Amino acid sequence: MVFAIEELGRGVILRWERQILLGVLAAGFIQVAIQGNNPHFSGFHGSELDNMLTWVLAVGLLCGVTGGLFARMLYKGAAAYAPEKIRGWIRRHPLMLAAIMGLLLAALGTLYQGQTYGTGYHEASGALRRMYDAPVGVAAAKWLATVFSYWAGIPGGIFTPSLTIGAMLGGHIAAIGQLESGINVVVLLCMAGFLAGATQSPITSSVVVMEMTGGQNLLFWMLIVCIFASQVSRQFSPRPFYHLAGMRFRQRVQEEYAEQNKAGQEKPETKQSDDLPNEAVRERQKKWRKSIRQM
Repeated sequence: MVFAIEELGRGVILRWERQILLGVLAAGFIQVAIQGNNPHFSGFHGSELDNMLTWVLAVGLLCGVTGGLFARMLYKGAAAYAPEKIRGWIRRHPLMLAAIMGLLLAALGTLYQGQTYGTGYHEASGALRRMYDAPVGVAAAKWLATVFSYWAGIPGGIFTPSLTIGAMLGGHIAAIGQLESGINVVVLLCMAGFLAGATQSPITSSVVVMEMTGGQNLLFWMLIVCIFASQVSRQFSPRPFYHLAGMRFRQRVQEEYAEQNKAGQEKPETKQSDDLPNEAVRERQKKWRKSIRQM
């Protein structure tokens, strides 16, 4: 619900009609009324850490950098980062690109025993309950696996993988900082921060993570992390990912529409040229009938 409002609200010329707001709000309230307010990641229990502001700034900076690069690589595509000589080949052979990305995904999955496959729900849930120790480099592997899946043309979404990457990244940060207690709090902050860095939607990210984990007591700190991470992310990806993806989709639709119009305009000319042999046959038939009458 908050995501719809925040993303639609970016449009300068958007006119907020009453029906849109009522529809979005009604959908959220009906879902809560039917299913209840059940956290997606249950079992989280945490409170503020010592030197909380330091942790918040460190998490926001790192998640902003990694999230901004993540969004930039998703939008640019594989051809933008390939050598110039093979960029045309990549664009002309999407199936071969998908096969190569599949091999890379299989290699990452084999190296980390399948922890880079899927949405990563079990890893993120375990990290929030302090029951998961992230192997060295697994956050980078999951980051790459999500990028490769998107480049292959078969993305499974951005939201849940971003939460998983953030959870794994939080485990790494806590290990580097030699944090003994409250590791799951850093994981929580990283989940919100990386999602904000990838989408540049700070309000959505903080509220979504709060609702999914039940961490209402840390909402203030999550909001600071998300705002900071979003600002840092803009240095690497000036526009939000979903807006860039929407612009690309609209451009493709316009190109297809233009091609259809062009084909429609050329069709009558082709029809006339196709009718020329038929007219010649008719002329011959007329001459033949005239010659028979004269005989």
